[in-house]
Amino acid sequence: MRTLAVLLGLIATVAGAYGGFLLMREVGPGDLSNSYGRGTTAIDGNLLESRNFARVVEALERDLGPDGRISNLNVELLEATATGVVDGRRVSIRIDANGNSEKNEFGDALPTGTIPVSKIDPAALDVLREAAVKETGEPVKNVTLYGGNRQWTVYMLRGEPDSFVANLNGTGLRLSGEENPDPLGGAPDSLLRAKNLQKVLDAAAKEGSRLLDLTLWPERASVQVEKGGRAVSLQFGFDAELTSRDVNALNGAQTTSIPLSRVDARAVERMAKSKYAKGLKGAMYAILRPQPIEGTPQWLLYLPEGSDPPYITANLKGRGVSWPGRG
Repeated sequence: MRTLAVLLGLIATVAGAYGGFLLMREVGPGDLSNSYGRGTTAIDGNLLESRNFARVVEALERDLGPDGRISNLNVELLEATATGVVDGRRVSIRIDANGNSEKNEFGDALPTGTIPVSKIDPAALDVLREAAVKETGEPVKNVTLYGGNRQWTVYMLRGEPDSFVANLNGTGLRLSGEENPDPLGGAPDSLLRAKNLQKVLDAAAKEGSRLLDLTLWPERASVQVEKGGRAVSLQFGFDAELTSRDVNALNGAQTTSIPLSRVDARAVERMAKSKYAKGLKGAMYAILRPQPIEGTPQWLLYLPEGSDPPYITANLKGRGVSWPGRG
């Protein structure tokens, strides 16, 4: 009887293993969705190393789809968490050291800046980690990535400084508030570029046809338009994503507006060709105020600290470049 029981147990074990094999063959070993914490394979190193961080990126692509976007990502030694957007819904994702993940939906997506997962390069982790360790001599505790500014924040395990910021590709490590050593005005997704600014203008036109105020930075845009006798304040991030909308009564300073259609998206690029600006890379931010200056609305393009002149001006088309004190 005992021999029979052992034999039956062996048959059950083999059958279970074969069933597991068939299941694995159907779903594939890469199907790690909703399996957070189930992996037992030890990894060499940690998720702050590019070769292992690649598992995090793969998990995000798997759970969010090919066009997936995230608003924030936190990466620790053996775990990563992210908030993403799928079909207008917010989702939270947990990823373990083996690339297993768990996804949960928690409500409608709010206006916020996001970044496509496809833009996250695992190689950035080695670049920023090595730079931070070189700066302090201490190990990195964790890093976070925010979709709004598309910058990494690097937190150190101990010592001072205890944190840094870095560009999306890991370069430009610096203290928060310090000037970026790798200016982003000329980056492909900079809102100072004509093609990206045009997307912002098109989005703003859906809210109102007359412009009260426009300020541009490489990573965001602030637009005020007039609609129905009220001021609609709009904030846009990369890819002309709406991150904030507010409606207020017009104030005493908002007495002048111009048709939004008069704003030329190529104006800033034209101004940047001036020998004083030296290209978009040397542009910090730009302002367009409809209030006439010397009889006509003007653009102001501000240059890096210490520049002479500190900013240049031009007409609505970005032509007729001048500067303060020019004779």
